Order: sequence, then C-alpha cells, then structure tokens
Amino acid sequence: MSAPKLGQPDHPLDNLTVIVDYNKIQLDDFTAKILDLEPLVAKWQAFGWPVQEIDGHDLAQIDKALEQAEANHGRPSLIVAHTVKGKGVSFMENNPEWHGKSPKPPEAVAAIREILGVSEAAWPGYLQSDATTKALVDELRDST
Repeated sequence: MSAPKLGQPDHPLDNLTVIVDYNKIQLDDFTAKILDLEPLVAKWQAFGWPVQEIDGHDLAQIDKALEQAEANHGRPSLIVAHTVKGKGVSFMENNPEWHGKSPKPPEAVAAIREILGVSEAAWPGYLQSDATTKALVDELRDST
C-alpha cells in the first residue's frame, strides 16, 4: 500500500503494476462471508494508487489496462481484474467448493468439453478430429 510514496520524488515505483484477481472467493466461501475486502478500490485509492477496473476474462481489456499502467508516471498502478472462479464450467463457476480443489479425471474431462463448447453428443467426433485434446483426455481416463 505504501508503494506510491516509496522512492519519491527521485525514484518513484512507476514501473510497478499490481493485478488483483478479484473473484470474490477465498478458502471455502465468499470473501464477503469470511473477510470482506470491500471497499477494495477505495482502499487502494486512499493510499494514492491509480486504479483501473476491468473484466479479467477480456484479453483486450487486460492489454489496454497494462498499456495505461505503463504510461502512468510517478506512481505504481493497480488493476482490479474482476473474474469468476471456474468461468465456463457449469459445475465449477462461482462455486467456492472449487477454490482449492482439483477435479477428478471424469470431472476434468467434462470441464474440458464445456470450455471447448462441444456437446456431449459431438464429443467423440471432436476427439477424433483433435489429436491434442484426445491425448489429454486419454491420459486423464488412464489415470482413473
């Protein structure tokens, strides 16, 4: 938090960019129930940090925020990347149960299929057409 003041005025830490992956989950529940971080942005701003808020799943927003942080002179920058834990996997998305838990091989295969956007019916054909995914799925299935 003190980084905006460190090195001032001759050697500011303006080459420092902090990215907070703000998925609002910690340990085995939501941060609001365990140790609420709000008002997160206002806290960092109160210590003199310029703050940008972005969709942490949007690569264009990430790239733009990093460019803006690099252009910032005199102070470090903070990027709050709003994300959803397990995004794109129906049984994992925004579910604190998956914060520190690895999927079992069948769950991992189901997650890969969902992330790729392939229906269950089309899955066998997809695996025949994509050798890399097939090798990964075969390895997962062999580990059970």
